[in-house]
Amino acid sequence: MLKIKQHLAVLAIILTLSFVVTCSDIENELAKDFTTSTSNAMFNLTLSVENNITDTNTPVLFTITASRLDTYQIRQDAQMIGFWTLAEQQINGDVQNISQYPMDIEFFEDNSYSKQVPNTVSGETDYFGGSWNFNEDDHTLTLLSGGDTTVINSTFDHPAPVVPLDGYMMWAYTDDGNNFNEVYQKTAEPENYFEEPYTYLYLEASGGDITGTTYPDFTEIEATIDNILDAKFVVTGIFEPGLDFEQGNIAVSLYNENYGTIVVNMGITINFTD
Repeated sequence: MLKIKQHLAVLAIILTLSFVVTCSDIENELAKDFTTSTSNAMFNLTLSVENNITDTNTPVLFTITASRLDTYQIRQDAQMIGFWTLAEQQINGDVQNISQYPMDIEFFEDNSYSKQVPNTVSGETDYFGGSWNFNEDDHTLTLLSGGDTTVINSTFDHPAPVVPLDGYMMWAYTDDGNNFNEVYQKTAEPENYFEEPYTYLYLEASGGDITGTTYPDFTEIEATIDNILDAKFVVTGIFEPGLDFEQGNIAVSLYNENYGTIVVNMGITINFTD
């Protein structure tokens, strides 16, 4: 009799554990049904709803989470790129009069450059060009033009990866036995600002209305996601079921010029109530 009682006790424990595990599994599966997500190379987009079955009198709370999967990298030689005007020149320590022979140089994204040297007396302009490479580690700028190589120590007055308009670039180099020290001012921005394009969230609903969002104008929300791994941007809101619909839907899209558009949506069954 004792053995039978022991067996029954063990069986009861097993059944209890099975019930707990089963309930836990069911809850997990139901939770999965309430969440949908997708991603691209840079962002993950998740939509979670409080419940995907409701009635015409019961609004549904939803949460949108956009998170960063990778960090945005600015190219390491971006400081060079732009249009520069010679502001000061010294040769062997002597200050030069550059008013009659100004110089402009433009560095392009494809690592080519164009130098224009106008003569204010004759009105003629000499053009030079070639390719460039900048090593950020040792501040070495290498210019290749017509088979000639010039190695320049290039530094900037701005520590950020991109030098702002009117910022300065300082050169020190030797050419034909002469020591040159030059200062260039950035006088025009490049077409590409090298900053990560803005990211936007767009919300739409069918079979009901979206209300109570954390951002009043939910038709276009600027998603400010910090440039840190796993950084998050969260929006909450309420889906108000329509009176004459059996099915509703919440759709969310995330757009970035560099990475395109990703979309998630969640269907909500609406039961009619008097």
